[in-house]
Amino acid sequence: MRFHGMTLCCLLLSVGCRVSPVSADSSHERMAIFLSGQDCSFSRQTIAAELTQVPGVTRVDLDSVPDHALIDVVRGVTVPEAFIEAAVRGVTHGAHCQPEIMKSCISATSSTSRQ
Repeated sequence: MRFHGMTLCCLLLSVGCRVSPVSADSSHERMAIFLSGQDCSFSRQTIAAELTQVPGVTRVDLDSVPDHALIDVVRGVTVPEAFIEAAVRGVTHGAHCQPEIMKSCISATSSTSRQ
């Protein structure tokens, strides 16, 4: 009788998982932009602000990977060139910072918050 509560809890958990399965959110993808140049760190905030204005962007992360912008976006809403254009607009005038789209295997989270 000692494990009766744990057995009941496991049973409820397994039934709950079958009733509401978790599915991967395939409507989002993650774009990665490499920021190369000695002045990119000075333009981080303005680059992030410009990237969040691109249609379909749900999240911009400039902190997880050094010299990269990770962008979660709704799949098919915009073209990759729009991210480069936005990043270039965010670079301080005269600064040495070149954004470049990278091929990535990092998947997007289902988070819809903007940073």
